[in-house]
Amino acid sequence: MAKLQSTDLRRYAVLGAEQRLITLAEEAAQIYRAFPELRKRGRGAQEPSPRNRKGRRRRRTMSADARKRISDAQKARWARQRGEAGASGSGSGARKKK
Repeated sequence: MAKLQSTDLRRYAVLGAEQRLITLAEEAAQIYRAFPELRKRGRGAQEPSPRNRKGRRRRRTMSADARKRISDAQKARWARQRGEAGASGSGSGARKKK
């Protein structure tokens, strides 16, 4: 038996893939004939899960003003913590800056 060249092997693979696609298309046609309501749902459509019927959840965004208020509040909190740690004298609760 003669060795197959890689180009010949690829050509046979393509022919096999084409034949498989034809078979799949025929099977899909049979399924659509048996269940015509599947065509109404569209290709790749799935029933939404009960937990998330409205689609994807959208990430909430904060306004620049809200981010600024949170930033200022956090900085004030850190300043209070540093002040309390410095007042106690032990310094065990405060982190050292690098």
